[in-house]
Amino acid sequence: MAESIAGRSGWSDDTWSYLNDPRMPAMDHGWKLHVSARPGDLEAVTGLVLPVLARHVCHAKWARSPETLREINSGTASAGVVGKAITVYPAPGTVVALADELVAVLRGREGPQIVSDRRVDPDSPVYYRYGPFTGDYRTGRSGRLESVMVGPDGRAYDGLAGGSYRCPPWAEDPFADRSGPAAPASALASGEVGKPAAGFAGGRYRVTGGISRKPQGNVYRAEDRTTGLPVVVKQARAFVAEDESGADTRDRLRNERAVLAALDAVDGVPRALDYFRHRSDEFLVTTSCGDRDLRREVNEHGPYRVAGTGPSRTLTDLAERLLRLLDAVHARGVVFRDLKPDNVVLDAAGRCHLVDFGISALHGSGPDGATPGYSGPVRRRTGPAEPADDYYALGTTLCFAATGMDPVVVDRDPAVNRERTLAGLAWLLPGDGHRWIRSVIGELTSLDPAVRTAGADRLRRAAPAAPRAAGGPGRLPFDAGLLEEVLAHTTAYCVEEAHRIADPELAARAAVPTAVDVYGGASGLGLELLRHLHRPGVRAAVDALARWTAGQSRSLSPAFYSGRTGVALFLAEAGAAGTTGRAGAGGHPEPHPPLPTHGPDGGLPEADQIEGVAGIGTGRLLLARHARAAGDDRLAARHLAVATECDRMLASGRARLTPAGADTPGSAALRQGIAHGDAGVAYFLLEHAAATGDPAALHRARRACADLAAAVPGLIAAATAPGATRRYGSWCRGLAGIGSVLVRSADRLGEPGHLALARQAARTCAAVAPRMPLVNQCCGLAGVGELMVDVALACDDRTAEEFWTAAETVTAIILSRSGGPPSRPVFPDAGLTGASATWAGGSAGVLAFLRRLHARGGPRLGLIG
Repeated sequence: MAESIAGRSGWSDDTWSYLNDPRMPAMDHGWKLHVSARPGDLEAVTGLVLPVLARHVCHAKWARSPETLREINSGTASAGVVGKAITVYPAPGTVVALADELVAVLRGREGPQIVSDRRVDPDSPVYYRYGPFTGDYRTGRSGRLESVMVGPDGRAYDGLAGGSYRCPPWAEDPFADRSGPAAPASALASGEVGKPAAGFAGGRYRVTGGISRKPQGNVYRAEDRTTGLPVVVKQARAFVAEDESGADTRDRLRNERAVLAALDAVDGVPRALDYFRHRSDEFLVTTSCGDRDLRREVNEHGPYRVAGTGPSRTLTDLAERLLRLLDAVHARGVVFRDLKPDNVVLDAAGRCHLVDFGISALHGSGPDGATPGYSGPVRRRTGPAEPADDYYALGTTLCFAATGMDPVVVDRDPAVNRERTLAGLAWLLPGDGHRWIRSVIGELTSLDPAVRTAGADRLRRAAPAAPRAAGGPGRLPFDAGLLEEVLAHTTAYCVEEAHRIADPELAARAAVPTAVDVYGGASGLGLELLRHLHRPGVRAAVDALARWTAGQSRSLSPAFYSGRTGVALFLAEAGAAGTTGRAGAGGHPEPHPPLPTHGPDGGLPEADQIEGVAGIGTGRLLLARHARAAGDDRLAARHLAVATECDRMLASGRARLTPAGADTPGSAALRQGIAHGDAGVAYFLLEHAAATGDPAALHRARRACADLAAAVPGLIAAATAPGATRRYGSWCRGLAGIGSVLVRSADRLGEPGHLALARQAARTCAAVAPRMPLVNQCCGLAGVGELMVDVALACDDRTAEEFWTAAETVTAIILSRSGGPPSRPVFPDAGLTGASATWAGGSAGVLAFLRRLHARGGPRLGLIG
């Protein structure tokens, strides 16, 4: 279709077909339009839209096929993309005229609500928002890749579409003078959760809070104004998650209504009270079963104990209660098909209730659907649903209750995922004392329905444990030979990813460009690959990656982990290693301002390691070291001068720590951590004092490290308390990062007490490690392993062995969280469903730890040797 518009170029990638207008001015961001459509209508809608676009100056893209649009509208990727069948990027000043023409030709057409946008006209599926026109991405404070818009005042504004409409402060809404849906006034219209609305169903139900916000629809807490009772109101958005038959989320809500009618009066199941429509969406009202689900319960109070006395919170009691509930549901001809921690709600007395019957099967049939890792591995494509289908999810739900971890899902083979999930259970519940529950969970999660049925019967009868084979595998084996195989395989994977990033054809087809920074992009991968130049293919991969990185034009902050300073370090190291002639220029981060002048909120600049002044100073110290090694004393002095200015900014209070988000139980040691807290600042002050010999700088470093050390006993106590978040073990906001700083301060300052605290921190992390689901550097097990290596290297031979053994244990746990054969693992990224080669969240970071374990030492990213 693109070729039908004269003078415009068109092409396609894996998701979109594009149309570029050579008359369009260069624009980084502006007002853009979205057209919503159903998959079956995509061709007809595109046929109506393209002739309109031909009369205007604009760029555009549209879903390349109905199958692609079906995936977009499923909400799997993001709530913010649902409905966006066509995106139009108008020339300045033309958005209103173009929108009005689209509204006219599409009047009466239907499509999913676009929750990130406002609707131009209530009778036409045309929406608008202010957003990015170009792919300007950077790694944000949360570590995710963010689409960034830089405003007239130089401040960065997140351009990524979310679950509600947002407008940057510098932009003026071109449709502001129109009334109606362009300016939604209620939580119902805007898609926001937790804000009181005028009421549902003619005002009968008053919203009191939000339970969840999903692309398929929100779930609210409300009060029935007629009875005064608390209720739950569940929304189903029209045309979202539409399958090939045309059934969408509303059909699944109607199915839930029918299932609840069949389950009426079953104890532990909500009662359906009301069902109504609002515009094209539909709503189900049920009784409220409680204010917390099993996931929240475990996250806030820790895993269930296997056994106990009195009114106990035990795994065996939970297992028996859930099975009784399933038995009652099955007796009414219903197969739940979506048992998982989120759908087990606990009331004030701790009793279990099952909620969310949208994909449940009544008398053998129901809508298609499953949750990966829970009902997914035994999902039936054909034939009627059977009670044995629910037993697999019962097993994995009990496994979550025992460990706080979701099932492993990264491997394509469900048998491998099951094996690794049970291996994780074995780490937390070892020995004969836990054999019975491990055996039951092993049987319940068998891929053989007969074995699952036998496991459920064993649980009902509290029968003795099955033979070991029935309970599934134990811990994965680990030795030095296996470690060498894992290193070789992981390096080869990172080499492949480096070539993929640098491939211009693949880059052109990517919907989202690869980040270039250290934390989540090419520079972090490249810095680790530089430690493996002796392995096959690495030098060529680093050369390609460095050339690609040097050729990118991105809007980056001066930061170390997430900005220009870290990119410059990679290119400088690549140049020093002789991998590419162009990379050496990366040692000069100028001409951009070397230091930030304000923070993300317009206030003082950030002081932290990831995005702020301490990180910039650390990066400049590393760059100065490289310049000196290259014999360029003048460049080294420039870098050191910037680092010294960072020190002055911190000393004078011209930079501040502003940890992301409010304090919650999951915050752990965010305010003291190395990423966004005191430890990151203390580390830079320590290294700057060592580099300059400045007595005043040394005094500030000593004081900062002393304050950090004073906080550690309290953090260790908090980390070992019942129900403590496992994030206390992490590098970014936990003891793994703090402990490594204390190792360095013990050496730099001659403080043996700091090393003793680091050893305590390492032992605490070792205890937390079996409950940590992530394998990566920032929030996961690789960061824990790095601390073990740091402490082992700082201890005498007798004491060090304890921590080398702990590092090997961490490696074995990492393998139990991964897909693939143990010698060729697939390390899951932070999303747990796929793999990446990044440093913070992917395989490069795991490789860094394994390299240092194998070599019994070696350089670590961000540390100055």
